[in-house]
Amino acid sequence: MKNFKKLTIIVIIAILLLSIYLLVRFFAIHNQTVVNKRDYKEITASDTIIAVVSTNPLDYFIYQGQAMGFQLEILQDFAKHHNLNLKVIVENDLIKGMELLMKRKCDILAQSIIVTNERDLILEFSIPVRQTKQVLVQRKPDSFKSLTYNQLEDSLIRSPEGLKGKTLYAFKASINKIALQSLSLDLAENFFVQEIDSISVEQIIYYVSTGVFDYAVCDEGMAKITQVYYPNIDIKTELSLAQNIAWGIRPESVMLLDTVNAWLENFIQSSEYNKYSLRYFNNNRILVDINSEFYSGNGGKISNYDDIIKKYSHIIGWDWRLIASLIYEESRFNENAISWAGAYGLMQLMPFIYERFTPDTLSGNEAQIVGGLNYINFLYTKIPNNVQDSTTVIKMILAGYNVGFGHVDDAISLAEKYNKNSASWEVISHYMNNLANPKYFNDTCVKHGYIAGIYAVNFANNIVERFEHYKNVIPE
Repeated sequence: MKNFKKLTIIVIIAILLLSIYLLVRFFAIHNQTVVNKRDYKEITASDTIIAVVSTNPLDYFIYQGQAMGFQLEILQDFAKHHNLNLKVIVENDLIKGMELLMKRKCDILAQSIIVTNERDLILEFSIPVRQTKQVLVQRKPDSFKSLTYNQLEDSLIRSPEGLKGKTLYAFKASINKIALQSLSLDLAENFFVQEIDSISVEQIIYYVSTGVFDYAVCDEGMAKITQVYYPNIDIKTELSLAQNIAWGIRPESVMLLDTVNAWLENFIQSSEYNKYSLRYFNNNRILVDINSEFYSGNGGKISNYDDIIKKYSHIIGWDWRLIASLIYEESRFNENAISWAGAYGLMQLMPFIYERFTPDTLSGNEAQIVGGLNYINFLYTKIPNNVQDSTTVIKMILAGYNVGFGHVDDAISLAEKYNKNSASWEVISHYMNNLANPKYFNDTCVKHGYIAGIYAVNFANNIVERFEHYKNVIPE
């Protein structure tokens, strides 16, 4: 009997321990699921939405120092409307983009994905952001300029039947390959689609133009851009009906999908959307010269002054692309620029700043850049010791570069007076913005008076944001 009681107690304890273990495991798994989930609520809590975008002359690129692209501009408008920061990840491979999405490394795939049934099994799609068609890219005869219209038409493939046995090159995952293969089988006149990812869409079309490839298939919008530069290619033969291009979203992100769709429904009816469509797809004016050395697809030259910037970037230890972004913001790389206040040159230095910080041994643009960098070095001495975050330091310096560091000091003083974190850019930018408010600029702790600080804040934020775009597509 005594042994039975003892055994019963042991069993009860064991059951209790097992129950506790199972409860702990349940809550651990539950909490892990909650932590891992990333929907609109978690995105807003992080203040940042992350999008994967392909780099090409339609979606995302740098041209003459400016970040541009249809997908980029729509994403920026969405983020701004929802008070979110936008972080862009460049990935041209759709499969890798989907991996990033499923691993919660991003929130939206904006890679100009064509909506297909097989992708529907993996992704949720937003309402379409645009439509496209797949077109055949083929080379005209060498003598095409001397041919009549009918002679030229007779020399080109104008229906899929003419593709029997032919190989069409396409950028990997940029087309609806299954639909094209189905078209081939339906016609019983098989052609082949060879997907490649070692070269860009623009280069594939260039290879058709130069005779390396005979045929390619691509997005109609991309084909229209390249045709301007390669007049010996023809893009009139359509290989698909209209196809929807949409944003891909994780199935778990139900609230994000609803938020995106609600916003897109209104946005697509707006003048802003019409402006972007006109700019990138329905414009006879050349938006970007894809052969230009200042187009990011051609090796990553930002300006004519890149070599000078790289040569002297060691003065302040900044990435040369951040300095280039500063110069773009100041002068748009116009060495003859003069402001209303008398600042001049690439870095828009006031004459007294130029004289103080520029060595006598230098002149011209080199002197401007070195003088500006020496001035930034001086501004580093103004940063309080408690500011450790490198991005905050850079933004404080940029704001000081724009309006004088005295006004940044005033924002720091206000933050300290109101017991706020004076090492936080969010706090400093708040008080910089309010230095146009009499309540603040008349405060006894403010030594330098009124300033429209919002311009200095935007100046700093714009430069750092552009720098992030430069890092995405411009090599070090």
